[in-house]
Amino acid sequence: MRVLALFLLALVICGTTAQQPAKKKRALFCVLPDQYRVLALECMWTHSYREVQAMIKSILVKRQWGAKHLAHGLCNPYEIFKLKKFFKGKIEQKLLQEAIARAELCIPYILKNYINREAAQ
Repeated sequence: MRVLALFLLALVICGTTAQQPAKKKRALFCVLPDQYRVLALECMWTHSYREVQAMIKSILVKRQWGAKHLAHGLCNPYEIFKLKKFFKGKIEQKLLQEAIARAELCIPYILKNYINREAAQ
């Protein structure tokens, strides 16, 4: 009975069972240095649809930003609030989700190829 009570207490505290595999932590875009964020945006740019590229291009032109400004702005809560006006329609929100998914796919690639390469040097 005590073992069951300890197991249930551990289950409540940890929020998981021993049978579930631990989730792999995702690398967060805003934790990366600016140069790697720019690389992630460039990777996303090359693997995204023309509509996504046009949307990003319109943001860059209207805000008079470069890639580094966009990478920094995406991690600034105030800038995120100001960027929301570009994503009011359903189509724009779908394109934004596509861009986010592409950027998230690029981050592990950047971590593997660029950061590990610099650590080896």
